[in-house]
Amino acid sequence: MPDFADDTSTELERKADALKWVSLVEGITYVGLLVFWLGGNRIGTVLFGSLHGMIFLAFSGMVLLIAREIEWSWTFAVVAIVTGPIGAFLVYERIRRDGVPEHARRRTARAEARPA
Repeated sequence: MPDFADDTSTELERKADALKWVSLVEGITYVGLLVFWLGGNRIGTVLFGSLHGMIFLAFSGMVLLIAREIEWSWTFAVVAIVTGPIGAFLVYERIRRDGVPEHARRRTARAEARPA
């Protein structure tokens, strides 16, 4: 029984969509952290810093796990992680603009269709 009975998207497309939104949230939390830090609000900086840190770790892990499947170069993946919020917005824009390559989508669909 499929996990998503009415959904025609592949697992790779669902992963890419999740990464797109996590990258957007990562960039937004960084901006929030920067606002609190520049404003001198210690409590806001600590709270947003920990929140941003957790989201950044999720973003980094997701980029590393999907990079090969979505056929990104390791250079792009490392640059996206190292540049922080700029990389997060690059990842968001690349997924929004390009999506999942068609041949990667077909490969994932064939793997999902194989009987266990």
